[in-house]
Amino acid sequence: MIKGTSEKSKKKIVIADMVLIASINDDLLHNILLRLPAKSFAFASCVNRSWNSLCNRILSRPKMVSAFSRNPNQTRAGEEVLDKVLSEPIRPHFVIANITCGNMEETLTLITERVGSRVPIIVSVVAGILGKEACNDNAGEVKHHVTTDDGLSVVANFAILLTIGYLPGMKVDVIPAIQAKGELEAEIGENFVMDIRNYVSVVSGHAAPACLILFGEDTHATEPILQKLDYAMPAETIIVGDQTCEFLHKRGNEPRNVQLHKDDSRVFAGLVFARDRHRPTQAGRIQFDAAISRAMSSVDLRYKAANVRVSRRPRCPSTLLTAKRGGEAEVLNGDQILDDINDFLGNQIWENDPYLGVIKRRKYSIGLEEKPKIMASLVFHQVTGADEQDLLVNGAEIKTGDYFQVYLPDLKVAEASLNAVSSQLRNLQSKPNKPEVVGGFAFVGSRRGDSFFGRQNADCTPFLENFPELPFGGIFCNGEIGRSLFVEDGEEKKEVSIRRCLHVYSSVYLIVSYTS
Repeated sequence: MIKGTSEKSKKKIVIADMVLIASINDDLLHNILLRLPAKSFAFASCVNRSWNSLCNRILSRPKMVSAFSRNPNQTRAGEEVLDKVLSEPIRPHFVIANITCGNMEETLTLITERVGSRVPIIVSVVAGILGKEACNDNAGEVKHHVTTDDGLSVVANFAILLTIGYLPGMKVDVIPAIQAKGELEAEIGENFVMDIRNYVSVVSGHAAPACLILFGEDTHATEPILQKLDYAMPAETIIVGDQTCEFLHKRGNEPRNVQLHKDDSRVFAGLVFARDRHRPTQAGRIQFDAAISRAMSSVDLRYKAANVRVSRRPRCPSTLLTAKRGGEAEVLNGDQILDDINDFLGNQIWENDPYLGVIKRRKYSIGLEEKPKIMASLVFHQVTGADEQDLLVNGAEIKTGDYFQVYLPDLKVAEASLNAVSSQLRNLQSKPNKPEVVGGFAFVGSRRGDSFFGRQNADCTPFLENFPELPFGGIFCNGEIGRSLFVEDGEEKKEVSIRRCLHVYSSVYLIVSYTS
């Protein structure tokens, strides 16, 4: 406005501006509002009822956006990804931030300042990230530990991946599993299941959520709690996540991260997606799907655990065991089992990174009145060493009498499985109801990536081939969570249904779609 203009002239100019804005037709205004960044869009929705109504129509469609930054300055990197994901109108229902190192509290505070204190947030430290870069939209991946050509492990710079979602018709919040001093895993699992059920019942009226995204700490408790969750949730509930990381969380009704009591420890944070009981009848439907690319191949070495001992370390648990070959009475010590594997692999055991695939048949129940039922699960344990007494493997929860088989990572299996996942995502688009894919996230084994496949962005290909414009994200995990079921021959030549929720050398893909 020109300096020195009279108050009367100023009023005329303001009125003229208001008349001009009011004369803009809805189509033109829609296109203008659609291009506003999230903060300006929020202000625009408060101008008048007409604008608010138009803004609500724009926000009636779901959106899930991810972006990552390699900027070594944590604050600047956080600002970069926030600017990117908030560059278009969105009303955040949830935020997930994954960092390769750095201060989680700083990242949580920065996000809360930008999206508000009523949005549930999970921040985790992960083994690496993948997705599209904020500065150029190119696909890429960053690992925390990078192995050089001479075999040395070098710590990479800070990187952050930010995922923000708006899913109309869904209610979203974080439900934590916290272990008090002396509390048993069974109690934690029971409480975790009931807390999820209670939340879903209140907001949805259903007994179970549509989807759970889990982030776990590396403790004895994560595996039994996850298995109980797998048992308790119906088959249609999608369960994905990262078993081993560090995390902070903020619920939707909490202004900040809640500090734990001195002797408490975090076990899981579950981002819970439940269908809103008050969803308008004309609103579309959000659908969650999962696909898994595997890379483990079994070899013909089968055993039965004879004597089992578990280390008592609270973190990074390990197991010492002896075993019998299938159908034999002799108990083999660690060196003998290792010799079996080594002979089979032609004296290249450590180059092949062997695992034990242990079938665990356990009884589960929820509540005091429910009769326990047996559920069989396949869980992988990495072989880390042996002596003249025991075989040493990572992880716990192996019992005497458990059957196990030796598994090896196999590049051919991984490539074939990756192609199968890509086909599965392609078929998703050909469904009769023509769903629109609005978001994608991958939980990838930390031993995969460029070094495993010998090419860049292999684990991104299912998204890049089928949805090249999709702003997807993903993380590298030390224990990928992805719910699945398979059938194999049991020890008595009968077909046995076996659950598989924890994976290694795999990629678990979460696809979020929308049907109007």
